[in-house]
Amino acid sequence: MVPERRGVRSVDRALDILTAFSAAYPRLQLRELADIVGLPKPSTHRIAVSLIERGFLRQDADGAYSLGSRLLELGGLVSNTAALAQMTRDAVNQLARETGETVLVAEADWMDRTVLITNKRDATHPLAVTSPVGKRSALSNGCIGKAILGHLDPAEADELVPQLHLASRTPRSIVDHATFRAEVAETARRGFATESNEFIDGVAGVAAAVSVGGRPLGAVAIVVPASRAPRRRLDQLGRLVLRALAGSGAAHAVPAANTNVQTTGGQHRVEPQAS
Repeated sequence: MVPERRGVRSVDRALDILTAFSAAYPRLQLRELADIVGLPKPSTHRIAVSLIERGFLRQDADGAYSLGSRLLELGGLVSNTAALAQMTRDAVNQLARETGETVLVAEADWMDRTVLITNKRDATHPLAVTSPVGKRSALSNGCIGKAILGHLDPAEADELVPQLHLASRTPRSIVDHATFRAEVAETARRGFATESNEFIDGVAGVAAAVSVGGRPLGAVAIVVPASRAPRRRLDQLGRLVLRALAGSGAAHAVPAANTNVQTTGGQHRVEPQAS
């Protein structure tokens, strides 16, 4: 049974049209758009005209509709003002400056168990990894998913992990739930997650969770070409993420006292601090 909508019908219909577009269907003809939103073509056309006038849609020469540039402007406002962006801004700037690698901020959506890239700093290296702001993916394998899941209460993680769809994105993707649960547990113990060639072939990364009130809100990640990220380098980057988050005051999985960062000759060395 479809839940009853209590909003303004015209607004609901306009939003239905905007959310009909996706990465798989970035351009839609009027007939296709009307079929997706379940409206007559004349009604769909009238709403689309209003959205075009406001910059939320555009229409190409062949008549196909696509999302308009006004959404980019609004998306930038969301990225800049979101709580997670505010909490991680200093850490992201520091990590980008110290490593020269791509730094990502991803927000967790617990309603549909996805993560959304909400902010990034591009690498300064000639060989770099790119990941667009606004990219949404399932909460599963990869360093960002591991970091967020690793900050859950262990009992909740035990219950949630078997329900996740672990996609075989690359030959090295972890698709066995028991193996993935062990990775999540190791992330919880260490404080940061690592992966190499698991989410995207040729890409490695580290991530640490950011939380509010003990609940993971998202994660900060560094992604690099796997060709220059051996295990030791990933561990070093993971500790740098923890240190940067601690220094910026963002809540995360492991206290800053657990790591010690020294800088010599422009190279950052991170060592466990004796307890």
